[in-house]
Amino acid sequence: VSSVMEGAATPTVQIMLPATYGFVADRPPPKADPDRARQLLAEAGFPNGFRMTLHGPNDVYANASRVVQAIGQMWTRVGVKTVVDVSPYASFISQASKQSFSAFFLGWNTTTAEPSVALQALLTTYDAKAGAGVINRGRYSNPAFDAAVAAAKAQPDNELREIMLRDATRLVIDDVAFIPLYFQKSLWAMRAGLSYSSRLDGLSLAQSVIPKP
Repeated sequence: VSSVMEGAATPTVQIMLPATYGFVADRPPPKADPDRARQLLAEAGFPNGFRMTLHGPNDVYANASRVVQAIGQMWTRVGVKTVVDVSPYASFISQASKQSFSAFFLGWNTTTAEPSVALQALLTTYDAKAGAGVINRGRYSNPAFDAAVAAAKAQPDNELREIMLRDATRLVIDDVAFIPLYFQKSLWAMRAGLSYSSRLDGLSLAQSVIPKP
């Protein structure tokens, strides 16, 4: 966030921004602990680490190539000797969807301003017929999580549903089902006298630029 994104991002460990519906306040981003990482590798049977390739797109997100390189360098320092392979999004996403990668960097835009759609699409057990886990490219599967998301989506009470979605979010954070890194901040520059209202989908539309009142 500070070096690669130059502050134009917010660290996270979940899919919702602070103060939004479904945000889990008791799961802050963890602090880096290289010594503990090496210890965990050794306990897992890899005292000398191991090698892997980290894939990612190079043309969709701000500083994408540099971000993936930074992740690879951090992993390498703790013993996960990482080769970085970035490519244009069109070819990258095709291979990612075929589960061709061991690990990959990708983003998600929560356009519904709540977590159920993302949890359902990204992390529920893949089932094409049921429309579950449609972009669960890592094929994470946890029946307890699936049941938690289904129950939350069926709950008509907003306050109870938020509690249930938070519980489901805690489950995947603690399970390290995936590793959220940061929220990218959208930036615009324009001449004096103009204003712009940002959109949840991240698109920048010329007709949304209006004169200041």
